[in-house]
Amino acid sequence: MNRYYKSCLVLLLGILFTTPALAADFVFHGDLNNRFSLYTNQQGFFNSDQKGVIDTEDRQDSFASIKYRLWTEATSNDGAVKGVFAVEIGAVRFGRSGSSKAEGGGFSGDAVNIETRWAYTDFQIPSVKSKARVKIGLFPFKVNSFLWNETATGVQLSGDKYTLAWVRGKEALTGSTAGAADDWGDNDLDAILGRYEFTQGALNAGTFALFQWQSTSDTAAFAMDSQNYQIKKLGNVDFNVTTLGTDGSWSRPIDDKTAFVNWDLMYQTGSFDNVAFTDTLSGITAATADYDLSAFLIHADVGIKFGKTTVTYTGWYASGDDDPNDDEFNAFITTDVDRFDSIVLMEGGYTDDVYFTERPDLFDKGLIMNKIAVDHQTTKKLKTGAAVLYMLTAEDIEYTDDLSVKQSNNEVGVELDAYASYNLYPNVTLSINAGYLFSGDAMDRFEVGGTNPVDGNADNDIFRTTASVRYKF
Repeated sequence: MNRYYKSCLVLLLGILFTTPALAADFVFHGDLNNRFSLYTNQQGFFNSDQKGVIDTEDRQDSFASIKYRLWTEATSNDGAVKGVFAVEIGAVRFGRSGSSKAEGGGFSGDAVNIETRWAYTDFQIPSVKSKARVKIGLFPFKVNSFLWNETATGVQLSGDKYTLAWVRGKEALTGSTAGAADDWGDNDLDAILGRYEFTQGALNAGTFALFQWQSTSDTAAFAMDSQNYQIKKLGNVDFNVTTLGTDGSWSRPIDDKTAFVNWDLMYQTGSFDNVAFTDTLSGITAATADYDLSAFLIHADVGIKFGKTTVTYTGWYASGDDDPNDDEFNAFITTDVDRFDSIVLMEGGYTDDVYFTERPDLFDKGLIMNKIAVDHQTTKKLKTGAAVLYMLTAEDIEYTDDLSVKQSNNEVGVELDAYASYNLYPNVTLSINAGYLFSGDAMDRFEVGGTNPVDGNADNDIFRTTASVRYKF
């Protein structure tokens, strides 16, 4: 080796071993969740995307599944740059074989069931006093837990008090088909978010504006229905939606107790053009029209913590639509959320890939939630709790029953929940819960089969109990 190459080697080794910016710390994390649906009398009800039905005869079942998430973080020594990559094996059922994401638990475990959960770069902008950071890629994206709180692909700039982001929910390639007449930007679903947060004593609050749009040059009417009344489920609908909101929290010690309040308030406006809309519950398909959106959601948690016990009232009103034949949408529309408030109706069961709805509403009829929960730290390792829920749709569910009688009801019912979790080890938790819904007459619309006709009277209550063994590191 001549002197020139030796000098280059020495220089290279010096750079590798003396420059901190080139070094990175690697951290490996995991969330290994083993879930069990111990028993339900209405397995057909827990069919995602509000497609579930209530059998007038019991449809009993139980199953087990795994949901494992593993991720790696590589961070520079000075914390200026971080890369994150996560994979997830989602809802693999014991004993189920096949090629779908939720299968692969049968003999030999052969299936395609691994998804990319996160993949992003997070770096600090140099020489900015506010320590502004940029995220690029597929990352956890939260606007509001009632509006949009999931992973998404985009670019996000965040400072101490502000967030600016562009997110693309769907892309359609222009001219990907020979002779295609698509214009630039056709059928791409984009979003722009601006958020500002502030703190004053015990008050933490934020305000935000989210603008979402999708446009197309197609002239044909777009089919849209209330069962898929969610932005992530829209097809090539030409729309724009603006959501203005505020959310926050406040807490204050009172003697030996602590009072707290959490809130969310949002108003939506916008338009959906050239739409042929179907009210799935009534079966009415309206004439093709342009629709103006005017909707809102208001939510509050009000509670008090004393000793090892916390009592919380949760209430919200998500507006609904009462007339599919007018030219207005009055139902609050979510983008991509996961609500866990109800064990029976929502994702509160530990087998949370199997549910009736992930949204804070039912179809386009909105929802009125009233919930009182009591949580208690029974021992150092054991937590217990119970809740009672009373739920109604904001607008009546209207339909014609099996006896050709028009029905109109909004009472979803009263639900009783109970739950407990125990820390077997510092990172291992055993959990069990159960929910029983005393069905209100609005649930009659979802009944099928059996000897009892759909007649405006709910005939079946719903019971569900689930459990999990979860290891997080």
